[in-house]
Amino acid sequence: MKQNATMVDVDGTGCPATTKASDLCCKSLAINGINGHVEAMERKEGKNEKGVRSPEEREAMLTGDVKPLQSRVYCTRFLVLIVFSLYSMVNAFQWIQYSIISNIFSTFYQVSFEQIDWLSVVYMLVYVPLIFPAAWLLDKKGLRIVALLGSGLNCIGAWLKIASVRRDLFGVTMFAQTVCSIAQIFILGLPSRVASVWFGPREVSTACASAVLGNQVRKRC
Repeated sequence: MKQNATMVDVDGTGCPATTKASDLCCKSLAINGINGHVEAMERKEGKNEKGVRSPEEREAMLTGDVKPLQSRVYCTRFLVLIVFSLYSMVNAFQWIQYSIISNIFSTFYQVSFEQIDWLSVVYMLVYVPLIFPAAWLLDKKGLRIVALLGSGLNCIGAWLKIASVRRDLFGVTMFAQTVCSIAQIFILGLPSRVASVWFGPREVSTACASAVLGNQVRKRC
């Protein structure tokens, strides 16, 4: 009778003693061990059974064959940049619109020059305590909500200024300027976020500089 050439579990590993069978068994054990390690890591990360990665994903993780993410840009990004630059320019214009002709407004409202100067100083006073909540809101709610808040407050402040064109309504003018200064908090934090969301990796620096330019140009005019 022929003797069986396969001897099982010689070393206590569960692998046959023959060379070919032993190599296949060792490879199988290695693969199973790696898969078990991956599953253990997934369980440690809090993944349930439905969130377990497919064999293709595991193979890609093991071999390092992961395709890099590619960003997709749209032509409307330039329109978004122009609109943001314009509304940032409008807000910067309202910052010093009273101070540049303080003598006229001092005579019209019958107030001192110091009171007129407070219409521009309020922009800087409001910035210090509110920049941190505005940054938190930008991280939590995103670009759209913050941009709408900034543009909405800027519009409301401008309409209140129009309604305050009376000699006895300097208080309303001050309140309207405060509303515009709050809008500035949401506007100044947006250039980098607009550039990173709408533009590609090679366009971020140019887009961010262009977004800031609208605010700075209006201050120089």
